[in-house]
Amino acid sequence: MRVRFFAALTRGATYSRGLHVLTGAAVGPVCVLVYPGFSESLPRTLAASALVPVPLLLLLGMVPAMRYAEGVQARLLLVPADEAEIGLAPSKSLSSRWRTSLWLVVRVWWGLLVATTVAQLLSVTGTLATVPAVERANEVLGFEIQGGHEKIWILAFVPPLLLLVAGVVIGAGNVQLAVAKRLLGPSTAERLADAERRADELLARNRLAGELHDSIGHALTATVLQAGAARELIDVDRDFAVRALASIEETGRRAMDDLERTLGYLKEVEQPAARKARPTLADIGQLLETSRAAGGTVTLRTAEDFTAVPGVVSREAYRILQEALTNAMKHAPGSPVAVALDLTDEYVELSVANALVEGAPRARGTGKGVRSLRERVALLGGRATAGSESGRWIVSAQLPLRLGS
Repeated sequence: MRVRFFAALTRGATYSRGLHVLTGAAVGPVCVLVYPGFSESLPRTLAASALVPVPLLLLLGMVPAMRYAEGVQARLLLVPADEAEIGLAPSKSLSSRWRTSLWLVVRVWWGLLVATTVAQLLSVTGTLATVPAVERANEVLGFEIQGGHEKIWILAFVPPLLLLVAGVVIGAGNVQLAVAKRLLGPSTAERLADAERRADELLARNRLAGELHDSIGHALTATVLQAGAARELIDVDRDFAVRALASIEETGRRAMDDLERTLGYLKEVEQPAARKARPTLADIGQLLETSRAAGGTVTLRTAEDFTAVPGVVSREAYRILQEALTNAMKHAPGSPVAVALDLTDEYVELSVANALVEGAPRARGTGKGVRSLRERVALLGGRATAGSESGRWIVSAQLPLRLGS
């Protein structure tokens, strides 16, 4: 504990947080300067400093840009470990505006409390430090202490008091950061947008990895093997070597085309505005018809209206259903598929079940489909299962409607 305390004294974040706390304390006294009931009495001055600015702070918190301004200050001075915990977007809802108003009031009140405490501790420390140098009596916290050089032992209290001041500053900064994360943190809408962004990034990474593995990786492997064979047989079978070199040339051309397409995917990641709209649960009818047109028997059980489902949840649910139908057609061709979709107050629940037919030809799988499905569900904080049960292969998923409550 002591090591952590002294380490905190060497970090710049400690002092920048202290500055952030004290700037909040400055608002109250400034407002009191124009308050007609101003008094030199310290308790009344502190009370006025705490109460007079409140109406103004509540109104300022309703200004959308104020949340952005406070978020910038908090990120610069409070230096959170994860800056994403403090939002940088203007307020877009009444709830977000009220949180900003509350933050402004709490910041001023907390700053006044900390500033008053630090000022009192420094005053006591300064008084004790001068006791041996003066002969007159000194008053400290209501107690009268006679001065004089024989009271030099009082100086032993000065270092602990200074450490106490440092501890108050460190603790106040940590509390300020915790409150900022709570009141200036991302709203539900911002969490949804962030979850959608992360879902897009995951899909883009998986798509790029698949393209590189399936096309570029295959081309490079074939090229290496063919070049090695041509080198070994160029003096023995010249015709084979020529055919191998021609194949390498053709493989290289195809690899260049594949690489160009992969780079096109990367451009889509960098310019998301150019992407086409992605399908949602509202488009499952077309998805099921496509599966039926391929020769499958697909039944759907649902009586829900999914228009109120958040966009990112609806899109990911569609992709999960698409992947489950694809797996069913690949691994159990000809087997009837039953799809169930339900909507509760908290979740979108879906399941895809197909019979496991003995002796039916089955495509070899790599497990990537199930992994991809589970990644999508985990990204949204839901649950997914896939496995055999009572002679059927069942894929089920449960996706929360409210992300990061």
